[in-house]
Amino acid sequence: MNNAIEVDARNAPEYHAIVEALARRAGLPMPKTYLIDSPQPNAFATGRNPENAAVAASTGLLERLSHEEVAAVMAHELAHVQH
Repeated sequence: MNNAIEVDARNAPEYHAIVEALARRAGLPMPKTYLIDSPQPNAFATGRNPENAAVAASTGLLERLSHEEVAAVMAHELAHVQH
C-alpha cells in the first residue's frame, strides 16, 4: 500500500541495527523491517503476533530525527508488537 521496501543490515544499517537491538533487549524475534519512501515522518507496526510482526519507518522520520529519537519511536512500535 505504501510501496515499502524490506531493509536489512546491508541497505539500511543504522535503522536495522536500532530495531535489532531493541527487539533483542525486549526478548522479541527480529521483525521484518521496512522503509517507506515518504517525506512525511511516520512509523508503524503490524502483525498478528511477534513471530509475524513487521515495523516500518518513513525516510522523512529517519532524516529528521536523531539516532536516539528514532530508537524511541521504534521502541514504541515494538511495544505494540509485544502487546
